[in-house]
Amino acid sequence: MTKNNLQKILPLGTLLWCVTITLLMAAGDGGETTKEAAEEGLNWFAFLGPFHTVTLHLPIGMLAFIVVLEMYAWFNPAKDVRKVVGLALWFGALTAIIAAGLGYALGEGGGYEENAVWWHRWTGIGVGAVTFIMAVLHVFAYRRGELKRSGVRKIYLLLLAANMGLLAYSGHLGGNLTHGSEYLWADAPEWIQEVVHKIEGKGDKADPNAGSGAGVYAKVIVPIFKEKCYQCHGEEKQKGDYRMDTVEGLFKAGESELDPIVAGRVMESFLAETITLPEEDDLAMPPEGKDLLTPEETLIILHWIWNGAKTGEKKKIKKAEGEKNPKAEEGGGKKAGAAAAEVKKGE
Repeated sequence: MTKNNLQKILPLGTLLWCVTITLLMAAGDGGETTKEAAEEGLNWFAFLGPFHTVTLHLPIGMLAFIVVLEMYAWFNPAKDVRKVVGLALWFGALTAIIAAGLGYALGEGGGYEENAVWWHRWTGIGVGAVTFIMAVLHVFAYRRGELKRSGVRKIYLLLLAANMGLLAYSGHLGGNLTHGSEYLWADAPEWIQEVVHKIEGKGDKADPNAGSGAGVYAKVIVPIFKEKCYQCHGEEKQKGDYRMDTVEGLFKAGESELDPIVAGRVMESFLAETITLPEEDDLAMPPEGKDLLTPEETLIILHWIWNGAKTGEKKKIKKAEGEKNPKAEEGGGKKAGAAAAEVKKGE
């Protein structure tokens, strides 16, 4: 790399990084403005956010590629390798900046646990910042493919090792947000799950949904929700501002502002509606691409709601208002049964 090229790249790269960070910080109120923007027209945060999952693999691949190249260069020093490493570093820094910006937009869209998002966001930004610093140090450590400053090279290699650790941690946090905190060992042998739970301090912790008198809810309903719903409506992620891993959240309306469960009234429960819609419907739950409820599981949930949606906890839950109308209940029961039967036919 010539001196003239260096003078062009360093100011440009520095400016790009500073502008990106400034924009991210200035967008701090994006979570409040996105809903207003959605009502007025195109919601840019909602539109660009999902592209985070597309771009995030580019800096990951570049950094892994750089590690392989450095291991090769350690035993087989070559000028051409230095050129490739330099190019990979700048490309990795650029894609990390883009991924961080899109990730910020995705996080501001809501539906995730705030503390987990904060750590994932800033560790991701940290990966981009360290990669940029590494690219600068690489330029100063090597000139025309030859080692010029061994001290700078040592700092560069230390940052590379640290950055890989930071990348792994940030990636793990992102996996937790997307798939849930137990996605790595969800299908592991039981003894491995027990070891992990003990390490995390969950071994002796009682299930918050397994209170006395919970009956069907704790033994049947909770396992269904845990397997099919918690990934998107659990502790780490609450799509549509709806949470299902707590009794309070289960009965609390989300973005739809419709009561998810009205005890004793299946046809008035929004949850019952979403789980009996055709798969191709935009409101159908679980959504396309996720494990669907079986006809039996759907019927069990509907039956549980019809029988009062009892959880074993003394909480004020939404119940049908006014006196019960036997005919209305009978009609509602037929509709609920028909809806569940329709789901069963579709299997």
